[in-house]
Amino acid sequence: MRRLLRLAQALLAGALLTATAALADPRSCAQSADVVAAADYLLVDPQSGHRFWRDRQGTEAAYLLIRYGELPPATAAALIDRLAARQRPPERIEELRLVIASPDRRLAALTSPDAAQTALARTPSVQRALILDGEWPRVFADLAARASAPGGAMAEIALGRALIDLDDGEKLRLATLAEASGLWQLAGTLLAARADLTPWLANLRRSPLSPSGDADLAARFAPIWFGQLLPGRPPPQWTALPPELAAAADRLDANRPARAADMDRVLALGFIAPATLMLATAANQSGDPRLGSEVAAPLLAAIRAGRQSAADVDGLRAAILERSVAVLGLDQTRALFGGVSRQPDMWTSGSALETLERSVARRALLAFARGEGPAPARPPLLSPNFDWAGWRNAAEAIRSGQPAFDSYRGIEAELLHAMGRHGRALRLLRELGPGDENRQRAYGMLVTLDQMCGGLLSPHPWLGTPLFGFPPRLR
Repeated sequence: MRRLLRLAQALLAGALLTATAALADPRSCAQSADVVAAADYLLVDPQSGHRFWRDRQGTEAAYLLIRYGELPPATAAALIDRLAARQRPPERIEELRLVIASPDRRLAALTSPDAAQTALARTPSVQRALILDGEWPRVFADLAARASAPGGAMAEIALGRALIDLDDGEKLRLATLAEASGLWQLAGTLLAARADLTPWLANLRRSPLSPSGDADLAARFAPIWFGQLLPGRPPPQWTALPPELAAAADRLDANRPARAADMDRVLALGFIAPATLMLATAANQSGDPRLGSEVAAPLLAAIRAGRQSAADVDGLRAAILERSVAVLGLDQTRALFGGVSRQPDMWTSGSALETLERSVARRALLAFARGEGPAPARPPLLSPNFDWAGWRNAAEAIRSGQPAFDSYRGIEAELLHAMGRHGRALRLLRELGPGDENRQRAYGMLVTLDQMCGGLLSPHPWLGTPLFGFPPRLR
């Protein structure tokens, strides 16, 4: 159990990368213009005088503006130049610059005597760009030279995860080349992402990690079967497994402790719907298996069956609070989530309890704000100190078409976003200015809108550091 909890902490800290949706076409999304508007808002320099202020959102906003706005290469490069020239440029802006640079520029960085440039060229985003340009020999040679150094194996796995959106034929081709270069972890990660795992098994048996028996094979297969190697992707279907791996899966399932299976459900829900990650932290801290079996499992099943959207942030969070109260009781639920720091996703600072209650409040007020019914009663799930009167004032303002009180205008923007009136919400934030709290609100909107569209921020920012992935047609 301790090993599983350590794994959960590592996953939630963002050590894992996936690129499942890296090549989604943003033009097919009805909210593309809203993504562009939210990104544009976050690219306004707030000129914060705070000594320790850092722009942690600007580069992701620039990436989405380039992708959803379909900026030509020269326009994209000029945008990055402007951002990089600021007194406090956005974090990772030089990495994005290198990703969209010409193939020669990226290749020069890989062999540059400048340590900073070399380090940037070794990020999965830039390595992916190099490989798409046909420079896999250089990337593989560099990885092979560092394979025995600390972190070498994880660098291979990270690159494999950055390439798993490629078709199965291309993954097989690159895995064959990686194996020939001695990059067994890279080859294995690419092959594990294919529908047919027969080549993965053959690669494993040829590798230095070749299993010594059935138990060893099951141990090697466990990260794939339990969804740990490629988080966010569904585990393989038992019926599609080669006989040896089907037997290994049976062995793993038979020996799986019930509590570990409950935590698996919580983590699986978090990977599919990152808005629920506070549940994983709560389950870790409390050790109560019911948070997996009675809270996470029904939500996970609903998402997989298509009855619940993974992008419905408020719906999922309200359900977590309601189901947790049904399992633990109101007082214990408030104590548990009140002790969990919020995930850095949206709206305001505060505990996970505040985050969950804000979702309950937004959902309760939507129909009233739209003018579709009377003012709702205060939801009983809300804590006594929750400012329900202020939230209702914001909803009344939207209903009447008048501005809310100044202190509730940020809440007004949250409600507008929840109603689907994203453009109006962003115009309101522009009126309020680019302060930290409003930037956080806009970033939450940006991430949610992207998840509703192509999911180009992959992995989801609440899970880890997103990949900057471009399709070959934009190069």
